[in-house]
Amino acid sequence: MTRSFPLFLVLALAANVLGAVVDLAPQRGRGVTSINWIDENGRARELSQFAGYPVILLPIYTRCRGACVQNVAQLKKALADSSADPRQFRVLLFSFDATDHPATLAKYRERENIPLGWSIGTASQPNIDALLEAIGFQVGKAGTEFIHPNMVMFLDSKLSVARWIYGTDYSSRDVDLALKVASGESDWIGQHSQWLYALLLFAGSVLCVALCHSLAQLKTRRSGHRSAASRALA
Repeated sequence: MTRSFPLFLVLALAANVLGAVVDLAPQRGRGVTSINWIDENGRARELSQFAGYPVILLPIYTRCRGACVQNVAQLKKALADSSADPRQFRVLLFSFDATDHPATLAKYRERENIPLGWSIGTASQPNIDALLEAIGFQVGKAGTEFIHPNMVMFLDSKLSVARWIYGTDYSSRDVDLALKVASGESDWIGQHSQWLYALLLFAGSVLCVALCHSLAQLKTRRSGHRSAASRALA
């Protein structure tokens, strides 16, 4: 009895730790907290200033010389080839590194040749955490660097999550479609994607069962023909 107590305690602690893990993921229609942030000029801003326009939100951090640079470059390329009117939406590069400051952001704009029409900023850690949680963007720390997904978010005019794109392998057409959805156009496939996926899985399962049944019947018929032929020869 006394020997099993430590094991029970370890299991209980492990269950508590596992239960505390939160798996963040984007949720369509989830409202984004109107956080306070600062731009590269040191001006205090509010996310609510973007209300009324679709917003392209790209989380980055300025010390990242790999994925974040690729993310920014791909977004610039896609928007350069886009048919969308740049006056009808807003772009925000948001650093989730609280150690970034206005001078760092200004150097980043110059270094990466960020278009003047785009905003770039960061915030205090509580505001960063609130924004990332709202959009379902999970960040981890590896020494002094960050581990993060490559994801660009599209918010609607009410600052709610409308659509998102993972990775850097997307085109101007993908951005145009996401902006249309963020502007209020119907996204029936996106809204019912889980049901469609389940339906496809079910249909695939039915086809597999039908195919297996047909093969079993064919095998049985061939065996019957062989038996009949053997009896005829006998």
